[in-house]
Amino acid sequence: MKFYQYGRSMVEMLGVLAIIGVLSVGAIAGYSKAMMKYKLNKYSESMTLLLANAIQLSKQIPTEQATIKQYRTELLHKLNLLPDGFKLDENDNSFLIDVFGNNTHFAGRSGFGYNWVLHTSLANSSSSFEQCQVLYRIGKEFSSELIKIYREEDSAEDGYAYQSIWGDNDCALGKTPCLKDLTLNDIYNRCTNSQRANTTFSASFWWW
Repeated sequence: MKFYQYGRSMVEMLGVLAIIGVLSVGAIAGYSKAMMKYKLNKYSESMTLLLANAIQLSKQIPTEQATIKQYRTELLHKLNLLPDGFKLDENDNSFLIDVFGNNTHFAGRSGFGYNWVLHTSLANSSSSFEQCQVLYRIGKEFSSELIKIYREEDSAEDGYAYQSIWGDNDCALGKTPCLKDLTLNDIYNRCTNSQRANTTFSASFWWW
């Protein structure tokens, strides 16, 4: 007499479940990586457009030499010049919040002549290293428009550290380092040096 066994054994079922689990973890990791890449690309596009809009708007605003610092962030909002991914801070309309939770503001300031600044502070996150690289690449793209990128690092151990990377006009006068000369390796190293513990990275785009 023959006996027939129907269905699967417990060992087989556990094996199938294990395989499904491994595939699921891989799929989730791949999806998360793809979403982060999309988010960073969107951040790059939005930040580039925001800087371009701020530069164009600044050319239409009369300068006020008596003003120490005047925020123009809300004006960008009112004129519908905020790219997707940026919104006005509900608690302070002098600031913008981007998709990564970073604070950004646009202002005119007197001091060494009258200049404009778009300043952003990166929130500490798993992608702040990549965001840092985005900011340097944008600075290089706008090197003919900018006076400089003014980098700030606020470290609990070392205090403040500042570094200027100069636009084309100032580089022609002999100032270094130059935005236009930044290589991918330079950018990588600069952002690596900004990833110390308890450090906040900020960058200001300056122009006349």
